[in-house]
Amino acid sequence: METKKQKVLNFVAAHGWDEIGENEWRELRSALSDISESSLREIMARTSGIPISAPWRGVPARSIDDLESSLREMSRVYETRPDLRRYCRGQVIAAKDRARWAARSAKVEESKRRMKAEMVEWMLVWLADPAMFPTWVELRKQKMG
Repeated sequence: METKKQKVLNFVAAHGWDEIGENEWRELRSALSDISESSLREIMARTSGIPISAPWRGVPARSIDDLESSLREMSRVYETRPDLRRYCRGQVIAAKDRARWAARSAKVEESKRRMKAEMVEWMLVWLADPAMFPTWVELRKQKMG
């Protein structure tokens, strides 16, 4: 039996894609509707080596730099694609919820909890005003040193 991972990788390989944009993402979601968006992202990010464009990639937040880059891209999409605003917000909200869970978990190392709490703040700023985020993040980084 074919695993989810094999299914995704075989589908992408059969199409010869070198990047996943809007059309590819829609085709993936349609053809592999039994696999969640988060699982698709995880499989693609960890095993395919094929980049996924924003906002389809979600909001990777392994580091503050990773988060900043993701939120800046989301701000650009939010500004240029009004039809994707709800989707962008949903992705940021989901990432904020994951970061908030990590920030509060006793199982997570203290330094990582602090980093995740900071990330939650960044995402709350983005959610309040995506257009303001790039300016705010520059000021925040100056303050952080």
